[in-house]
Amino acid sequence: MTRLKFIAALLALLAPGGYAAESSPLSPEQTRVLEAARAQAMQYSHELPDFICTQITHRSMTRAIDNNPNIGGGVSSRSPIAAMAGSMGYSSDVIEEQLTYVGGTESYEVVTVNGRTVHNVSHLQFQGATSEGEFGSMLVQVFDPGSRATFTWGRIANEHSRHVWVYGFIVPKEYGTEVIARDTDKEVQVALSGEVYIDPETKEVLQITSSLDLPYNFPIKIAQRSIQFAPREIAGKNYSLPTRSLVHMEDGKSVYDNRIEFKNYHRFASESTIHFDGNAQQK
Repeated sequence: MTRLKFIAALLALLAPGGYAAESSPLSPEQTRVLEAARAQAMQYSHELPDFICTQITHRSMTRAIDNNPNIGGGVSSRSPIAAMAGSMGYSSDVIEEQLTYVGGTESYEVVTVNGRTVHNVSHLQFQGATSEGEFGSMLVQVFDPGSRATFTWGRIANEHSRHVWVYGFIVPKEYGTEVIARDTDKEVQVALSGEVYIDPETKEVLQITSSLDLPYNFPIKIAQRSIQFAPREIAGKNYSLPTRSLVHMEDGKSVYDNRIEFKNYHRFASESTIHFDGNAQQK
C-alpha cells in the first residue's frame, strides 16, 4: 500500500492527465500487451541496481486570499491558478537532493535550496507537498494482482515520438492508497484511478498518471501525480527509470505544484578507506 505524505499544509495528490477508467473491454491482443507489461513491472524493483541520482524539485504554491468568493470547498482542477488570479499569494523554491536507492529503498539528502548549500535538512521537513515512491511503488500498486486493479482500453497515442497504448485503471479503496494530512493528522485510505501508457512493442511502461478519490470532508481536496519513464544507463546497462514527475495538490485555499526531474544516474557502491591504525571506514 502506497503512503502519500503531506507536510505542514492540507494537501492533495494527483497528476495532470489522471482519468477514471472507462468501460471499454480489452481485446485479446490488448490483454496480451497489458499482461506482458505487468510481468515487467513486477520484476522492476528486483532488477534495479543500487544507484544514486540527482532529484531537482521546482515547487510552487499559490494561496488564495480568504475572502475570495471563488474559493469554497475546492478549486477547479482544470485551471486552478487561472480561477484564483487576481486574489492570491505566490511562492516558489527549487530543492536539489541526492537520491540513493539501495536494496529497493529510497533515501533523500537535501543538498541545496534555491541554490544555497544546506546541511542536516530532511526531505520531509519542508512545508507544502512532498512525494515519494516514484521508483517502483506506483508500478507495483497498479500491476500487482493483489491490488485488484481493473483495466479498460483507452486509446492509441503518440508520446515523445513513440507509439503507445493507453489503458485506464482503477484500484479499489480496499487496496488503495493511504493519505495523511499532517496538519490535522487525518488519515484515510482511498481508491485511485488513472492511465498507464505502454509501448506495445517493448511492453515498457512509459508513463503513469493517477488521481485519488478523496472524501468530501477530507482536508485535501485534489491530489494528482504523473510519472514519466525512459531508458537511462547505469554501469553500462540500460534501465527504464523515472525522468520526470508532476505532482498537483489542492486544499481549497492553496494550490501546490511540484515539477520533479531525475538526472545523473550512476551506480552506488560502498568504498573502504584503509587507515594506518588498521581501522576500515565504510563510506
